[in-house]
Amino acid sequence: MWLEYGMELSEVRVLVVDDEPALCEIFAQWMNMAGCREVRTARNGAEALAAVVEAPIDVLVTDVRMPQMDGVTLVRRLVERGERIRTIIFVSGFGDVDQREMYGLGVEAFLSKPLRREELMAAVRRAIAGREGLWSERMEVAPRQTLDIVVRKESLGLGRGGFSAPCPGPLGQGRVTFHCRLEGGQVLSGQGYVRWYSRAEQRVGIEFGYLDEICRSRVLAEIAASSPQGYVPKD
Repeated sequence: MWLEYGMELSEVRVLVVDDEPALCEIFAQWMNMAGCREVRTARNGAEALAAVVEAPIDVLVTDVRMPQMDGVTLVRRLVERGERIRTIIFVSGFGDVDQREMYGLGVEAFLSKPLRREELMAAVRRAIAGREGLWSERMEVAPRQTLDIVVRKESLGLGRGGFSAPCPGPLGQGRVTFHCRLEGGQVLSGQGYVRWYSRAEQRVGIEFGYLDEICRSRVLAEIAASSPQGYVPKD
């Protein structure tokens, strides 16, 4: 299962989507220079959707605002068609995206223009890395906020890269230490990043950064067994 064992750049098939020809060419060149197995390009979401149907890809790097079909619509259409892509990375100069929805549909990273090569390639490498190694190292900077809750298992949503859970108090975006005690004695604990918080629903979405040994193997097994669409679940 790729979620656990990861991939090498030399195995990765990439599709770069951007309506600015110069940027599209630059991003594709960066991927080729890094040694990706295959790099294709598209000028908008409609072309990208056709390209994915024609041949499978592992990594989708897409702009958000584009003519004919934007990046948000592209992701929705891919999910509707049942297309499973290892990771989706948004690259945009705009911040008007419902990140909660997009994380829930499988988007893994949001990068802002202008973008440096190191930023993009770091996001790709992290996305294809095996989770066993990725989630086994504590953060260099300890989180200042904490989520400590007792929760029913059915009210906790598990995604490919994080979870959502009830949250009685507000949490700001950024690093967080979490300790969720589930019915039956199971524990979900570690460190991560708050990606969204709903005050109205008192619910939070957290991306995994580190998982404690006590729960790491079990969480990896549950993700592998359920193969969730969402990266951080919307609900």
